[in-house]
Amino acid sequence: MRYWKGSIALSSTRDYPLLRYVFQLGFITHNQLFELLKLDYCAASRNAFNNRVLRLVTHGLLSRQERLSASRDVVYSLSTSGALALGVNGNPNHSIVNRASNINNRQLHHSLDLNEIHLALKRSGSLVYWMPETEVRSRTDLTPYGYCKYYDAVVVVRLGGQDCKFALEYERTPKAARHYAAIRDRIEQETAIAHFLYLVPSHDFMWFIAEKLSQCRRAVHIGLFHDFLEQTLALPVRRSGSPTMLTLAFVLSPGKEVQHSGELFSGIAV
Repeated sequence: MRYWKGSIALSSTRDYPLLRYVFQLGFITHNQLFELLKLDYCAASRNAFNNRVLRLVTHGLLSRQERLSASRDVVYSLSTSGALALGVNGNPNHSIVNRASNINNRQLHHSLDLNEIHLALKRSGSLVYWMPETEVRSRTDLTPYGYCKYYDAVVVVRLGGQDCKFALEYERTPKAARHYAAIRDRIEQETAIAHFLYLVPSHDFMWFIAEKLSQCRRAVHIGLFHDFLEQTLALPVRRSGSPTMLTLAFVLSPGKEVQHSGELFSGIAV
């Protein structure tokens, strides 16, 4: 098969999975991208991966920024051409595509930290499915099977031979207090998810979230971001409105029941 000069032939098993990850996650470092693809058996050789990424950057499918991450690793985002190659450019829910030209530092580091959470779960071997915020938004806005909130991710893990689902929120900085009343209302209205996990950077922030969501009629669990990266499902979590600390695995385990604010909630994952 012949191609126009300057065009690029994309591999369905190597290029498209790579572009799809960059699209879904918004911003991703070179090392994060390699490890995610390696864990998915879509990359093995580091040299081959480096050459593939360079080829995609050279042809304008990936945007590359230097020294945006704390590790000084290069950061990639999807270009307009990359979006066209994936067929996502026309969807208004995919405004994530052109963020490279107007990078918000807080948004950038939020995305990179979420990638570390994603990687920690994949390394643990417990991850069944990770639905990023782009998919959460699309499903919520375009189908009757959406969620009551744009969660950072909807996650399914395997525990005791059964799949357990939870909504993940990662907060690097606190919101204004008034926002948590609306968050509480949305969580209380949620019918598609039984478990809610907040990851935060400090004990003080954990106390803050627990207090702001203390009146929520659903059990919201809060844990420390850096501890999660090391312990994943063994992470100690605090329930909103309670000083009780349990492991995340215990909270998510099928058949567990949580008493909160006078109501009994089944721990069976949905």
